[in-house]
Amino acid sequence: MGSLDGEEVVESQDLVEWGCSALVVFSGLWYISYEVFKRWTVGLRLSALDESLLEEGFVAVETLTDAPKGSQIVEGLPAEIISDD
Repeated sequence: MGSLDGEEVVESQDLVEWGCSALVVFSGLWYISYEVFKRWTVGLRLSALDESLLEEGFVAVETLTDAPKGSQIVEGLPAEIISDD
């Protein structure tokens, strides 16, 4: 059986290091490209008033209110006037 000398081991280690580095760099670039594309398409859908965005899992809908400090939002129905008619 053949044995590896010192230079061949170093070359194979360099190849593995470059491969791992390339994998990390390309993965990062792919993720950044994916996020940019996703945000761009969400912006297009918002400008087109696409209501299906409300059903997407990656979109968070927040309720913004303008109320005095200390106010709370209570879930339920608004009060209705009951008359004796």
